[in-house]
Amino acid sequence: MSVPIIAAARSPFAAADGVLARWHPVELAAVVMNATLARAGIDADDVDLVVAGCAEPVGAQGANAAHACTLAAGWRASIPGFVLDAETASGIAALTVAHDALVAGRARTAVVIGLNSASVVQPGASALGRIYGRPWGSAVEQRYAGLGGLVPPITAADRLAIARGIDRARQDAWGLRSLDRRSTPNAALVTVGARPGESVAVQRDVPISEDVHRTIKIDELEPIFERDGTTTAAGFAPAADGVAVMVLSTTAATESLGVLESAALGLGDPTDPLGGLDIARRTMLRSSDSWTIAEPSASTTLLAVAELGIDESIVNRHGGTIAVGDAGAGEDLRLVIDGLHAAETSERGAALRCGGGTAGISYWQRS
Repeated sequence: MSVPIIAAARSPFAAADGVLARWHPVELAAVVMNATLARAGIDADDVDLVVAGCAEPVGAQGANAAHACTLAAGWRASIPGFVLDAETASGIAALTVAHDALVAGRARTAVVIGLNSASVVQPGASALGRIYGRPWGSAVEQRYAGLGGLVPPITAADRLAIARGIDRARQDAWGLRSLDRRSTPNAALVTVGARPGESVAVQRDVPISEDVHRTIKIDELEPIFERDGTTTAAGFAPAADGVAVMVLSTTAATESLGVLESAALGLGDPTDPLGGLDIARRTMLRSSDSWTIAEPSASTTLLAVAELGIDESIVNRHGGTIAVGDAGAGEDLRLVIDGLHAAETSERGAALRCGGGTAGISYWQRS
């Protein structure tokens, strides 16, 4: 069952330690939440569920950041809210839960947040130093020891790409395509004031109204994970900061931006970059006019495109993750938000994130 998307917006995205580095993620989310709710024409008292996706719910993003965002936004304290950590597909997982809650009638208006501040909470923060032990424990490590052990998802994707003949030249070309094509619909963005890191020569509170794109020197590239690997800086998305927000409602009188037709999360073998992708195969029951696919690396994206048999010409037509950086759960929602704002009336789209044994997919249609 489809549910209306009343409004969808996001902050600009910027690489970690860039112009958004000193924002507390909860405070940045509150700014974007209020701006998105204003676009929806809905009063905060009408919101009855807040779901936040966050792949690193610790520190500044911990202690139920969904509730903290609600409080920081000035909304009533009694709105139920919680955080979902589904690793690389945390944002789509949050969207899935909100969609299902509305379909089941457990909520009428839900706000979905994709939260990520790599500057404040480093990627892998929950395991840094292993102060509280190893994630997953010894039993999981032993299970996969015979297969070479658990390795970072992008390294696994790099190795599988080599095995399937997706070479460095093709990956670099995809990364440059991402960079060259990247454009953001103005209507998708909420202007926020800069709070830069020490290395960025931008005055605090200067309005940031567009994504901060990367620059890549092609003639200086070397493999960045393994010496004999294929992933270079041109085919890799570094960590980024950003927040994305969507408002779903089955009762709002406001004209909808579009509809969320379905959303789903799949899990599989964590050593397999395409693990969990069966969820996409099972739900590909109709054609989509466009696909937006998260690009943690070009290898990951190209593997998914080949596995699902998608026409590359309709994938990331307006560029992708590599051009700006990977804002985690914020990037998951960006796939839908930017896709909706760039779409023509009645256009249908699919948004996909996969890697490390996790896959999330959603289908939408522009009103």
